[in-house]
Amino acid sequence: MSLYNTTVADLPAALRSRVRVVPDCDALNRQIAQEFGDLLAAATQEGRLLTAICPVGPLDYGFFVAEVLRRGLSCRNLRTINMDEYLDDQDRLIPVLHPLSFRRFMAETFFGLLPAELRPLPENVIFPEPEAPEKVTELIDGIGGADICWAGFGITGHVAFNDPPAMLGEPDNLASFRNCRTRQLTISPMSTAQMLMGGTNGNAGVLPTRAVTIGMYEMLKSKAFRCTFMRNWHAGLWRRAFLGPVTQKFPGSLLQEHPNLTITMTELAAAVPLVHTAQATGEKEAE
Repeated sequence: MSLYNTTVADLPAALRSRVRVVPDCDALNRQIAQEFGDLLAAATQEGRLLTAICPVGPLDYGFFVAEVLRRGLSCRNLRTINMDEYLDDQDRLIPVLHPLSFRRFMAETFFGLLPAELRPLPENVIFPEPEAPEKVTELIDGIGGADICWAGFGITGHVAFNDPPAMLGEPDNLASFRNCRTRQLTISPMSTAQMLMGGTNGNAGVLPTRAVTIGMYEMLKSKAFRCTFMRNWHAGLWRRAFLGPVTQKFPGSLLQEHPNLTITMTELAAAVPLVHTAQATGEKEAE
């Protein structure tokens, strides 16, 4: 059987036990937010920080806000480390007012929706710094890994902006890629094309070509890893990542090695991927 024809029910038992299929994106976000609430409540009770590596894209943080408010929680015990941020042509962080700023996204869709007294402390909202990327590595090493990392995959199998190293001009071997740290890089043409289709509707002028990104090393140290898939083109990606070989040529495949991995996907992403001559947007079933 081709890996692309494999259904969730066909998965090996060890992998199947890690997979949760939910009806739609709202159900996915509710489930992820509930676990976030559980972790935050436990950290608060124990008087410690919950450290989470956060993506932009695969999660709706409005569900996190609703969970905090519903349960009477506070994010004062939350430390977020965002995966990445775009850079300008001088390798500086793009302005917060840039339409693609991840810093602005987190402020507008998560932190800014909370009452001021419930927000994380400013020093606990962390983004990689292009002039000192090693700070993220040192922080994560110092705490023995983040408590949790949430992630989705890009079209190349990238996690954060860790595209296959051959696309980035980096050493093309598994050991080196597994050990890659927070750094500046040029975004691969394939990932740029994905953003043009799904993020800027073809507006190439607004899309930066450089970024600072957390590395596979820091993400793989996380105590828990949660992958999410919700679009129809994700159907092929998770199958290749978790049923194919572990290889730097498809970065998400390295998560097969994580001891505490859970995969949550919508029914759309779980479906066997179909091939259509006419191109679709990737957001719904083709008619």
